[in-house]
Amino acid sequence: MTPGGSATGRPTIAVRRAAHELMWAIWPGFLVAAVAEFVFFSIFDPFQLHFFGAPLDLSREAIYTMGFFGFWGIGVASSLLTLFLARPRADVNKLPPELYDADGP
Repeated sequence: MTPGGSATGRPTIAVRRAAHELMWAIWPGFLVAAVAEFVFFSIFDPFQLHFFGAPLDLSREAIYTMGFFGFWGIGVASSLLTLFLARPRADVNKLPPELYDADGP
């Protein structure tokens, strides 16, 4: 048996669910980063940016790359927070299924 897998070698439901949730966070973050970088660098020239008062001594491509990964990180963090806050009450409160009232507030 492999770590995180079953006796058949296939990933368990929990592993597949975690992989899906990770992709639910990474993919929207990527799309948001692409749009945010386009908008941000359409307005600001990379050579006019300063970090704590000092100009950045990097190439234009390096600044674009750092900006993209920074925007991607913000997008992923936002998606992960959404997934965290959207968890069902039963998961948050660790209730057994028979005690969980699906119709309740």
